[in-house]
Amino acid sequence: MTATLSTVITVIGVFAAGIVLVGTRSVPTALGVLLDMLVAAGLVRLVGEQTWADLAGVVAIVLLRTVLRGALLADYRRSHPGATVRSRRPGRR
Repeated sequence: MTATLSTVITVIGVFAAGIVLVGTRSVPTALGVLLDMLVAAGLVRLVGEQTWADLAGVVAIVLLRTVLRGALLADYRRSHPGATVRSRRPGRR
């Protein structure tokens, strides 16, 4: 059951990222949406039977999300020197 729900969340994430990409034309924003949904799918998968392999998969997705987002923001800041990027974390400015 959790594997099916996890797959559904992943598919919804792909569609949501596509909609965000079309709507905003921002690859970093669309990728952020996709990676957030992949994290959610991984966490849902952990609700069932937890194995070390499942936990390692979620950790890998979170690390990938963090590295990709940082790389995309750094690239964006290099290519748009005067632009500002709003942080999605509460309390940061």
